[in-house]
Amino acid sequence: MAKGTPHILIVGGGLGGLLLGQTLRKNKVSFEIFERDRSDNIRVQGWAIGLHTMLEELDTSIPDDMPSRDFVNHLLPLKYNYECAWYRHDRTRKLGVRDDGSGKFIRANRARLRKWLATNMPIQYGKHAVRIEEHDDSVTVYFEDGTSATGDILIGADGPYSPTRKYLLGGKDVIKKPRQGVINGEIILSGRDMEEQLQIGCSCYLVDASLTDEAPSFLFVGLSEAFPDGKSGKYFFNLFWRDDEATKKDFWTYSASSEKLYETALEKTKHLPAKFRSIVEKTGPEGMKNPPLHIYTLTMDPELLPKGRITLLGDAAHCMPSFRGEGGFHALLDALKLGKILAQLRANNTDEIKRVLGDYQDEMIERGSKAAEWSTTAFDEAWSGEDAGPRMIWGLPVVPLPDEKVTL
Repeated sequence: MAKGTPHILIVGGGLGGLLLGQTLRKNKVSFEIFERDRSDNIRVQGWAIGLHTMLEELDTSIPDDMPSRDFVNHLLPLKYNYECAWYRHDRTRKLGVRDDGSGKFIRANRARLRKWLATNMPIQYGKHAVRIEEHDDSVTVYFEDGTSATGDILIGADGPYSPTRKYLLGGKDVIKKPRQGVINGEIILSGRDMEEQLQIGCSCYLVDASLTDEAPSFLFVGLSEAFPDGKSGKYFFNLFWRDDEATKKDFWTYSASSEKLYETALEKTKHLPAKFRSIVEKTGPEGMKNPPLHIYTLTMDPELLPKGRITLLGDAAHCMPSFRGEGGFHALLDALKLGKILAQLRANNTDEIKRVLGDYQDEMIERGSKAAEWSTTAFDEAWSGEDAGPRMIWGLPVVPLPDEKVTL
C-alpha cells in the first residue's frame, strides 16, 4: 500500500460498521465497507434499540449531509415521549424512565437506524469473508465470491460468529450461549389494543413473570415502529426464562413448530394479569418468530487478542444477552471511539497503528466484557423482592411513573 493516511477495511455492514464508516467519511479517511448479505434488504437482529449517553458524540461524529436522526424514532408519527416501564414481581406498580422532551435518550427502530446510518455509504454487498492474510505493512481479506481487498487496517464488525475474531484467535472460538431460553413473537396492533400497550409502556416494558425465585422468567414487550396512519404499529415480545439446557446449540426452541412455541409462551404467561398476557394471546402461532433469535454471550481477556493491524467491533468482540439491551449501544460506542482514533492517524506506521489500536482494543474488550457480564447478572438478580430489578435504564434512574392516558 502507498504511504500516507491508512486505508481502512470494514468487514460488516451492521450498525457498528456503518457508524464507523460515517465517522471516517466525515473525517475524509479512505475506507471500504463489506457486507455479507447480498442486498440492502439485510436481516435486522432485533427490533428497536435504546440510545442515551453517547447521543451528543453521535451528533458531532457524523457528516453534515446526514438527514435528521428524528427519522429513527420508533414512535413517529405519534407525539408521545419515549418510555420504558418495569413491573416487578407484584406486577402492580409502574416504574421506569420517561423522556421529559429534552432528548436525553431515544429509542430507535433498528431498521430505520440502519437505513439512516447507510446514508451515502459505499457498501459492497455479497462479500462474505473467508480468509485473512497479514503482511508487514498491509492486510488482505478474501471473500467467498473470489474477490479480495487490501488495506492498511482491518476492522472486524462481522457479528457473533466473526471470521475476523476466529482468525485472531488462531481458529479457536470462545462464544457461548447463556442459560436463557427465549421465544419471540411479532404482531400488528391497532386501535384500543395499541392504546392499551402504549399505556403499559409507551416504548417498551418488562414484566417479572417468575413463579418462584428458582425459576426466573421475564416478558419484554416493545413497539418496533408506529405506522404512518398514527393508529397502528408493529409490536414484538421476548419471553426469557432460566434454562440450563439453553446453552446447547440444539436447544428445543430452534427446531420447534410455531404451534409449540406459541403453546409454551401461553403456558409461561398464563398466571400474569390479563393486560400483560394479552399480547401473547393475540399473537397466535402465525406471529411466532421461528426459529427464535439466537442469543449469545462473549467475554474475553484483553490479553487474549493480539495487537496489530486488525481489531474488532461490536458483537464480534463482546456479544451479550439482550436482557439489558446494551449490545447495540456498545457497538455504536465502539464505532465512535475507534473512528476518532483512526481519524488521527496520519501515516501507515506499523508501531503507531499497533499502539493506538491496542489501546482501543484493551478499553473496548474490558468495557464490553463487563457489559456482557452485567447482562447475565441482571437476569439472575432481577426477580422478586421489594427492591429487585434494574436501578438504571438508558442511563437514567428508575422511578415511579404516573399513568398517562393514551388516545389514538
